[in-house]
Amino acid sequence: MIRISKMHGNGNDFVIVDEFEGEQVPEDSKPEFVRAVCHRRFGVGADGVIFVQRSEVADAKFRYFNSDGREAEMCGNGIRCFCRYVVEEGYAKAGRVKVETLAGIKELEVWFDGDWWVRVNMGRPKFGRDVPAKEEVWGKEFEVKGRRFKVYAVNTGVPHAVVFVDDLNFDVINFARPIRYHEVFPEGVNVNFAKVISERVVEVRTYERGVEDETLSCGTGSCAVAVVGFKLGLLDRKVEVRTRGGVLKIEVGDEVFMTGGASRVFDGVLRECRFPKSSS
Repeated sequence: MIRISKMHGNGNDFVIVDEFEGEQVPEDSKPEFVRAVCHRRFGVGADGVIFVQRSEVADAKFRYFNSDGREAEMCGNGIRCFCRYVVEEGYAKAGRVKVETLAGIKELEVWFDGDWWVRVNMGRPKFGRDVPAKEEVWGKEFEVKGRRFKVYAVNTGVPHAVVFVDDLNFDVINFARPIRYHEVFPEGVNVNFAKVISERVVEVRTYERGVEDETLSCGTGSCAVAVVGFKLGLLDRKVEVRTRGGVLKIEVGDEVFMTGGASRVFDGVLRECRFPKSSS
């Protein structure tokens, strides 16, 4: 039996597996477990799985796997859920929480005022080949299905492509996929289509690699849009990012800060979890 929690940040949903006191899912079986448990017909259903583990350098360690079973460096909505969980479970205290991720140590502020809120220091955004990309992608034109898009690439924990459009009422998935899989991005890229409402407000729809679909919200994607919009002079330093799952508040400086909620939906037990035998 494996105890789990289901959580979401603005509709971006996750299964939480607590490994703070010891391994629950064998390391070589984690990808298969993730694919099975994330399936929305035959599993619990989620955009990804978060493993809560001990850390020697922070309050806790954040391991995130997309629903395709591949581990990712970071997840903005996921790390907010993670922080609420570790505070509620007593692994860290409300206030300042340090989290170890593959994208480095992240410092967060967690508080409860009737709702749970988490403010995340997402670190410094990266550009150019550090996205990673084979070349600078900043205003590079992509032709997709007869339409031309100016694409701006940035890494805000994971690689993102940002495209500003006048109207978000179109088939985001089919237009995003050719950009997501473009050869210029050797590790793939998340694709964000954004519509500026004002200097302080922007609407975003995001296609996430690993999920291979549009998600209701993407924290790192919201940060990417805010960063690119600010550098282009389209957005202020402090913006409200409206996603289909809810609102995030982003502050852009040398480092990027994201503030949003985290919802705990239910706790449960997986009674049948079968893993392949280890090859070792």
